[in-house]
Amino acid sequence: MSVPIIICDDSSVARKQVTRALPPGWDVEITYATNGREGVEAVAARKGDVLFLDLTMPEMDGFEVLEYIRANDLPTVPIVISGDIQPDSYKRVMQLGAVAFIKKPVDAEELCKILDDYGVLDILTGADIPKAPVRLDQSGTINFSDWCQEISNVAMGRAADLLSKVIDDTVLLSIPKVNTLESSDLHMMLSAAGSDGSVLAINQGFIGRGVAGETMIIFERQDIGKIAPLMGHVGELDEIAIYELTMEVANILVGAFLKGFSEQLDINLSQGHPDIYVQSGGAAMPSHAVDSILAIELTYTLGADKIHCDQLVFFTQGSQQELQLRMDYAVGNI
Repeated sequence: MSVPIIICDDSSVARKQVTRALPPGWDVEITYATNGREGVEAVAARKGDVLFLDLTMPEMDGFEVLEYIRANDLPTVPIVISGDIQPDSYKRVMQLGAVAFIKKPVDAEELCKILDDYGVLDILTGADIPKAPVRLDQSGTINFSDWCQEISNVAMGRAADLLSKVIDDTVLLSIPKVNTLESSDLHMMLSAAGSDGSVLAINQGFIGRGVAGETMIIFERQDIGKIAPLMGHVGELDEIAIYELTMEVANILVGAFLKGFSEQLDINLSQGHPDIYVQSGGAAMPSHAVDSILAIELTYTLGADKIHCDQLVFFTQGSQQELQLRMDYAVGNI
């Protein structure tokens, strides 16, 4: 008899990764949910003895889904699969009733072991068991933006995890936004953001095999005073102290993000020397911003004061072809 399961994730890439990671020979009937609200509706309709659940989603996030399941005593075995790997996030989902937490991208062996441990496998994998047919995700096809969004989500989770340990507080994550912009549109966007001198931005280049670009970390100047105690700063906040604080936060986020991003691409992205720009009347343009560029927008929300820190990641036009090739290779193996 087939086991009903639900895969709840807003990313078509992640849904396909989880589908492919399911144990060979496990007889299942899959329902896909593209946000938390669809997920709880599917659970309430008894479509999931097992629920594979992302955390960062629209409509309802994974935490809200777990809260709903607990409050309504819905019968399912929730397994969280997320790029948000912060210790606080792990602790919170386990308190809300998740039976396990797997970091993205999902590892098939780890997933199989967890399912076996909780006794939900009707058939255990083995050498004499034929491999099940590839299960296709019928909820949507993978496009370039979906793929960029998912690998950015995973990389963002690595950056937030490192920063949360430094500030000893939780960092909330946004859903990455992926756009293709003309350089003139980018210039207008940055100019509008920094026209009143209230924004402080740190720009850092990166380059790897066939991939090049820059990433910009953007702070609201008024928030620097709130960031200082989180980073352990004591004393006056003069321009030197502000520079050092913003550089420290930026180095944490940029380094961890690029490492997480490059590991998924299987390339090494080397950082260039960072430059600091105070936005006032005109915006700092990334040096690689010519013609059409790929732009990824991320937002980190720090601590109880809800301090916003934005990250923009730009890839040159030439990089997009290399990224597309890597996506095609990855999708062919999903």
